[in-house]
Amino acid sequence: MVSMKAPSSLIWLRRIVSRVQTLERTIDKMEQQSRMNNIEICNMPEKRGENLISIISDIGTAIKFTFTPSDIVSIHRVPHADPSCIRPKNIIVRFTSVILRDNILAAFRLAKGLNTSQINITGSLQKIYLNEHLTLKNKLLLRQTREAAAKHSFKYVWVRHATILVRKDDTSPIIAIRAAHELSKISPSSS
Repeated sequence: MVSMKAPSSLIWLRRIVSRVQTLERTIDKMEQQSRMNNIEICNMPEKRGENLISIISDIGTAIKFTFTPSDIVSIHRVPHADPSCIRPKNIIVRFTSVILRDNILAAFRLAKGLNTSQINITGSLQKIYLNEHLTLKNKLLLRQTREAAAKHSFKYVWVRHATILVRKDDTSPIIAIRAAHELSKISPSSS
């Protein structure tokens, strides 16, 4: 009789594990979706009493993209996931639409980068980065993807609408990486 209960208990446990995994994927998607209008500004030096609206306006001027303060829903600094991190806290800017966010990121790419001197911040020259605001899970996946891409000599890794994309070279197909198990797509046999 004990042997009859064991298989049904195992089946029940597998169903629960499967359901939990499904719910975790759903929550991850919803969490990322809630960030779709956001840009994350990295490596921006911090100053006491700084005016973040003024900083983002100066960035707009530097990348030749005009927007108004009313296009910004919210703007604030966020602590790093790793408390021992010594880099400046990132700035999260929530815009009124995904289209506006995408246009700002496109202008940033067209400007071929940005540094502190271009936005009148004194001190040592620092590169400033603008990115889509990814969840911690997706940031980790992006890091793993970059490492795998470098290991297998992939030339391009980028993010578009929270999907991590890779390309071996200019003529190879684009590969989407949505989960850690898909990193196997980045291997000599897949290229």
